[in-house]
Amino acid sequence: MSQESKELVRRWFEALSRHDVDAVADMVAEDFIHNSSTNQGRDGVRAELDYWFSAFPDASLSLEDLIADGDRVVARVTTSGTHGGEFMGAPATGKRISVQEVDIFRIENGKIAEAWAAVDFFGMLTQLGLLPAEEPVG
Repeated sequence: MSQESKELVRRWFEALSRHDVDAVADMVAEDFIHNSSTNQGRDGVRAELDYWFSAFPDASLSLEDLIADGDRVVARVTTSGTHGGEFMGAPATGKRISVQEVDIFRIENGKIAEAWAAVDFFGMLTQLGLLPAEEPVG
């Protein structure tokens, strides 16, 4: 099952890079739980992606690592894009971002049933100029 689960998650990221919201939503269970978002289920996936793709219309994802064990798949991903729309209340800056994240997926009956995401939001907000850059310590 691990190979099939890895392939499902690989297709998830490929569909995300194409901005194919319907394909992404079709890969999740109807009662999909996203532990790192308030948006839940297939409709929640669509709403979340519409928000992200309007803020970063040229967003692309690069799958760096993919590891599976049992019903879990872990992915290390780099997301890049240009801030071209409102994001977290901030108007478009036109700045490019490159952000690392680690995602964990639980697969059930050939669908993504649950997900967790650890995203470098501090790095993203700093790259957008929405947070001050860190001063070196020492």
